[in-house]
This record gives sequence, structure tokens and C-alpha cells, in this order.
Amino acid sequence: MNYTLTILRQRLSGKIHENDILEICHATQGTDGNAAKLTLYRLLFDNNKRIAENAAWIFTHFDLHNNEWLYDKQNELINETLHTASNTKRRLLLTLLLRQPFPPENLRTDFLDFCFSQMLSPQTAISIKSLCMKLTYEQCKHFPELRTELRTTLEMMEPDFLPAGVRTSRKNLLKILQKESN
Repeated sequence: MNYTLTILRQRLSGKIHENDILEICHATQGTDGNAAKLTLYRLLFDNNKRIAENAAWIFTHFDLHNNEWLYDKQNELINETLHTASNTKRRLLLTLLLRQPFPPENLRTDFLDFCFSQMLSPQTAISIKSLCMKLTYEQCKHFPELRTELRTTLEMMEPDFLPAGVRTSRKNLLKILQKESN
């Protein structure tokens, strides 16, 4: 099927199911699907909340090879993550960003600060908090002083008061940081 903007907007405007996701992924992945992939990408920024969230959800189902197509769009994805009012979309965008490399020469301090603040905020949803913890590590791992700051921050978080998912992410990151410091 040829996925034009109109067709994709219509498909994504309602509830989508696994078969819809698989069909759209199949049509948009690979080099033959680059036009449809670009159309789907544009819908990440749609004013309709459901369309934008569904577009992000489909991108989270891309295989690792096709996910590389998003690498050069990292700054746009970060900007959208920082500004979206939708926690669902933010969680999906953070998931996409976690699948990307964070080279040291492209460190965005605004995104690093965002991730630090979200992992410490009691108002942040558990999934977003956990993703931000992992993304903080991905951004800090190239810089010894930032790794130290992350480790100190994680150690300050009282595990008895953390939800299970956040507690597990904290424990796993502390193990990684411990190995790296030895």
C-alpha cells in the first residue's frame, strides 16, 4: 500500500493494533519505504495527540537496522521530548532515543539536565523516570566527572522509597558504574 500523508493520518487517528503496526512497519522499513518513513516521521509532530503518539509507537517497533534512519534526527527527537505535553509520547520518544548512540561530541546539556531532573522528580511517571536514568548514563559514560555526578545522584536516591522499576534501573546502573570505576 502507498502510505500518503492522508492515508497515514487516517490510519493513525484511531486505535491501532498489532496488525496495523506490523503492516505499517513493513511498508515503511527498508530503503523502498523511505518516503513512507518520512511521512510517518512528520506525523510524530502532528497536532493531533493520538496521531503523534501512534506514529511514535510504530517507530518503537522498527528493527535496529531501520531505527538507524532516526539517528540524524536525534536533535529533533530531543526537542520534541523536551516540549511535548503528552507523557505517552515522551515515553515513546525516550524509548527511541535510548536506541541511539550518544557520541561525546554531541552532548546536549539541556537534555542531560532534563534527564537528571526527571529521574529525581517525584511527579515523573515510573517508566519515564527509568528511561531518563538510562539515558543519563548513556550521555555521561564518556565523561568521568559526569559519571561521578550520576553515581552520586543514584546513591542519594533512597531505594526503599523507589518503585520497583526505578529501583532496578538504579541498581543496574550502579553496578555498571562500579565496574567502570575499577
